Amino acid sequence: MIKLLVFLLCISFSGVLYRMGGSAKWNTKWRDLGCPLVLLVIILTLFGLKLDFWWAYLLTFLLSFGALTTYYDWLFGYDNYYAHGLGCGLAGISLVWADVPLWIILARLTLCTIGMGLWSKYTKNDVVEEIGRGVFFIL
Repeated sequence: MIKLLVFLLCISFSGVLYRMGGSAKWNTKWRDLGCPLVLLVIILTLFGLKLDFWWAYLLTFLLSFGALTTYYDWLFGYDNYYAHGLGCGLAGISLVWADVPLWIILARLTLCTIGMGLWSKYTKNDVVEEIGRGVFFIL
């Protein structure tokens, strides 16, 4: 029950941090640093801390930070939210060494890619759109 509560709180918190990072009132680092930290809280809550694999957590954090700083407009000429979601999902691939099941990593990659892309395509309200992408980042 506690794990479910932590999961739901972290999903909500990630959505808020993602929005804060996209709002002109806040610095983008709220999203870029905050969402990866929330992701690590979820991973450690659900799967426990494996000290031998500290580097996998650090790599996931750094790759997530990098993925959250771009929408690949430099590559596509426009903000590509499918590519953004793919980058966010791929950032967690190193967690396979920390005993996170591969199917969970692949499910997250799929949810991030398709979820962020479709959410952004069909949502026209910036606040709702950014909160949703923050939720998909954790899911």
